[in-house]
Amino acid sequence: MRLQAVLSLAVLATFAIGCADAPDPSSDDPEQGSYEGVDEDVDPTIPLDDGKSDVPRYQIPTDLPQLQAPEIIVSLDGLTVHVFDRATGFNRVYPAGVGVKGSSGRSITPTGHFQTGPDGTDSWWYAPRRTNPEYFGGFPFLRLTARNSEGANTYALHGPITQTLTRGYVSHGCVRMRGDDIIRIFWMVKTHGSTPVTIQKEVEKDAAGHKVDVGTTPALYPVGTPITFGASVGARPF
Repeated sequence: MRLQAVLSLAVLATFAIGCADAPDPSSDDPEQGSYEGVDEDVDPTIPLDDGKSDVPRYQIPTDLPQLQAPEIIVSLDGLTVHVFDRATGFNRVYPAGVGVKGSSGRSITPTGHFQTGPDGTDSWWYAPRRTNPEYFGGFPFLRLTARNSEGANTYALHGPITQTLTRGYVSHGCVRMRGDDIIRIFWMVKTHGSTPVTIQKEVEKDAAGHKVDVGTTPALYPVGTPITFGASVGARPF
C-alpha cells in the first residue's frame, strides 16, 4: 500500500513537471524569457533543416516600395502600427494587438522612443522566420531596442501567434500583427538599420491633427519637421 502511494506521488510529480515545462501558446516572448531562441533563416523560401514543421512558408514580396528613411509609430490606445517614409511618401496604417492591461489600466507594452537593430544583416535583431518557440509560426521577428525589467531586448513586432490577429490588448508585451503585414514591414525596413520606432500610449494624430487609424491616409509631417508625439513619450531624442 505504501509502495503504491509512493509510485502515485512520483507519477504526479512527473506530470506536474511536464506541464510546467510545456510552452504556453498564448504567451509572447518577454514573459517567457525565450528571447535567445531564434531560428536564423536568411532565405524563407528554403525549408529549415532543423526537423521542425516549417509552416507557413512564404515568398519574400517582390512589390515592396523602396524606402529611404522609414519611421514607425505604434499607438497603444489606437491599436495601430503606422509605417511611413516622409522622403518617398509611403504611408500605411496597420491593425495591432498590444500588451494586456495591467492593474493600472495601462497596456504593459513599454512606451518610449526605440529603434530596430543597428545592422540589418544581424539575424538576432532581424529574424526572417521565427519558429522557436513554435507559436511564433514562422513569421518574421523584428526586434526593438526596448528592454524588459531585466535589461534584455525581448520586445518585437511579430506575427499574430493565434490563427488570425486579435486587435486589442492581448499580448504579453510585444506588438502582434497580421502575418502578411509583418512580412511586408520586415522586408521594407530590414535594409534600414536603426529605424526609429516610437510606442506611445495616446492615439496618434497626423500633421493635420486628425486621428490616425486603419483605413485612413494620415497627413505626413514634412521632411525635417519634428513630429508631435503623445505626452507619454514627448519629443524624439534622436
